[in-house]
Amino acid sequence: MRRLLPFAVAVLALLVPAAAQAKPQKGAVLRVDRGHHKVEIVNSAHLVRRYSVAGKLSSKLRSGALVSFKPNGKRANGLRVTGRTRKLAFYATVVSSAKKGAVLRLPDGRNWKIGKKQLSKHAHGSSVSISLEGLDPGQVVLITMVTDDAGNVSITIKLVDGNDPTGGEDQDATGTVTAVTDSTLTIDTGDEQLTFQADSDLLDGIQVDDQVDVTYYEDGGTLVADDVELVDDGQQDDTAEGTVTQVRGDGLTIQVDGEGPMSFGADPDLLDGVFVGDVVDVTYYTDDNGQLVADDVEPASGGPDGSNDE
Repeated sequence: MRRLLPFAVAVLALLVPAAAQAKPQKGAVLRVDRGHHKVEIVNSAHLVRRYSVAGKLSSKLRSGALVSFKPNGKRANGLRVTGRTRKLAFYATVVSSAKKGAVLRLPDGRNWKIGKKQLSKHAHGSSVSISLEGLDPGQVVLITMVTDDAGNVSITIKLVDGNDPTGGEDQDATGTVTAVTDSTLTIDTGDEQLTFQADSDLLDGIQVDDQVDVTYYEDGGTLVADDVELVDDGQQDDTAEGTVTQVRGDGLTIQVDGEGPMSFGADPDLLDGVFVGDVVDVTYYTDDNGQLVADDVEPASGGPDGSNDE
């Protein structure tokens, strides 16, 4: 029996849905791309990660918002705003630097341009001070942004001594495919052209003009892709509004006016604080088995609690 125990544990682990195994994470929002439903989140290790978010993005979701979510690959499920912070600190690699500003590469592969001209539209008339400390391309830096009570933004960029704090982790880039062969992929990110070496199976079905997300690492100056995904994966998200008629451990049912009942599978954390009789908005998708799965459950705009985030 003892020899069978590890096997039994392994079987049980396989039976637990991946979404249930994912641990909730917390972080702070750096940037929001509402047009593409993307957010960049600074995690506890001061690393920036980019995620897709289903459904409408709350007006509360903006730079400095503290959030909690469940990561599922490149998706952030159940993203909720829990507060705000006046200080953001994150690592980046210098691409170029000049007297009036700098261009830096974040760990998620996106560029971050810093300068008074770029920041003026975000500062709402407040003053912006920037401190650049002898930057050279390729150097790793820690960026600290602090907003005071008057809305003034202070940004400091400091060199990081010792080992790369990002730990050489994979980076991420999104862009339009401009060329593809059996072993290479070139994309236009809008800022630059990037060419990756890749296994042929990763490039199967990828065509010129496709929008893709590429996860990659650097090997002796060569960019090597270890994942390539279409930005539009054909999985459409939708939203339904209705009155909750049932809350289960693995989902909920709502009554939708003019359509009848709709039942959804959902992670338990999405159902925290949801009760029968509540009027809610459910953002959902249809999985491969034809089941409706909730990505997010929130009080409906103008619902019983009077909330209206949008």
